[in-house]
Amino acid sequence: MLILTDGMPSDVDVRDERLLIEDACQAVKEFDQQGIFPYCISLDPKADEYVSDVFGRQYTVIDHVEWLPQLFMALIK
Repeated sequence: MLILTDGMPSDVDVRDERLLIEDACQAVKEFDQQGIFPYCISLDPKADEYVSDVFGRQYTVIDHVEWLPQLFMALIK
């Protein structure tokens, strides 16, 4: 499963960033248990601060959105 995101996990009724990250991480683990392997492409320049907590090493951070088409093609080869 390819996940494209522009920022940190969020929810309308939860403000605790750590809880949101842990919740997203749990969802990734549940996908893994079902044989679905998520890979994240984050467009958030600050993603290095949290994205590995959610996806482990299954992610790429693209700091400049204009690079997305070029880097996406490299990922799917």
